[in-house]
Amino acid sequence: MPGKILAIVDDEPLMVDMLSTFLKLKGYQVRGVYSGQEGLSLVEKETPDALLLDLMLPDIDGFKVCQTLRAIPVFATMPIIIVSARTDPASKAKAVEAGASAYITKPVRFPDLLAELDRLLAQVQK
Repeated sequence: MPGKILAIVDDEPLMVDMLSTFLKLKGYQVRGVYSGQEGLSLVEKETPDALLLDLMLPDIDGFKVCQTLRAIPVFATMPIIIVSARTDPASKAKAVEAGASAYITKPVRFPDLLAELDRLLAQVQK
């Protein structure tokens, strides 16, 4: 959904740049940061329409970031898509328990990411 603001939190600058470039080409406005604390600050300041969140961050892990945001009423329904290299079922289950809306594994397949974004953003607009 072009025009929407997306936040990306990933400790790998190359991943943030790659996702940002692709999503900007699709018409999204994108903000990227590299740590959990920066991610929390960015989301609280910018109130994005959705968040792409890595699990393995240098300070606060993605599970905790997700839980923290879900505890704030204004972010209770914001789409949070976990984008992680972790493929184990335990991580996926823990992410869902923390409040994640979807889980995509790296390397990211852009059609899958766009499909999830479209699905989740459409649900929020209803």
